[in-house]
Amino acid sequence: MRKRLLIYVEGQTEELFVTRILKGHLLTHGITVERPILALTSHLPTGQRGGFVNWSAVEADLRTVFAQETEPNIQFTTLLDVYALPTHVPGFFPSVGGQRSPADVDRIEAAWANHFGEPRFIPYLQRHEFEALVLAHPNALKAIFPNFASAITALEISLPAGGSAEDINDGLTTHPSARIAQAIPVYPALKSSHAFWVIAEAGLDNIRQRCPRFDAWLSRWETWGASA
Repeated sequence: MRKRLLIYVEGQTEELFVTRILKGHLLTHGITVERPILALTSHLPTGQRGGFVNWSAVEADLRTVFAQETEPNIQFTTLLDVYALPTHVPGFFPSVGGQRSPADVDRIEAAWANHFGEPRFIPYLQRHEFEALVLAHPNALKAIFPNFASAITALEISLPAGGSAEDINDGLTTHPSARIAQAIPVYPALKSSHAFWVIAEAGLDNIRQRCPRFDAWLSRWETWGASA
């Protein structure tokens, strides 16, 4: 029986990343990645999708997904940001100076798992933003945005040397996507597609080296796919 994985994602950037990169990668490990579901933003019948801003809508949406997918061979996970996390989520606590440690994020994820009580659900929150993956390999940014190479070099110098790209977040104007926007002003308008191109240019191996929590999450699914 084929193993299936359904990923509940924050927005179009994550959706494209899942469908164009993770789907093919995990297929080689024996997992069929279903079409990702974008986060629901309201309870209205015409509720929009894309943006983790309404916890009650997301909670109800996830419970509906769990109820609809009854097969034991499917598992569920999320690809949502911990940055600007809605305050009503299980396990929420304010960040200190814009920072949440890996252990902090682990505790929030554990609270989610306990809250839903769904054994097929393994929540994942990106610390601190999806754009940490984009910043993990600055040379890829330069390849996709060559007109901003000097600004990207300055950005690279400002990043933690040799550390985790997931550590980058120390304020409203210095979290990963804000840093990229400062160096590449056109990035916000292009992020849904160009973030994918940057990550594709960098390659998953380079991303994983500087994003240990992301690497552990992906390794979990690779191991599941290989298991009997």
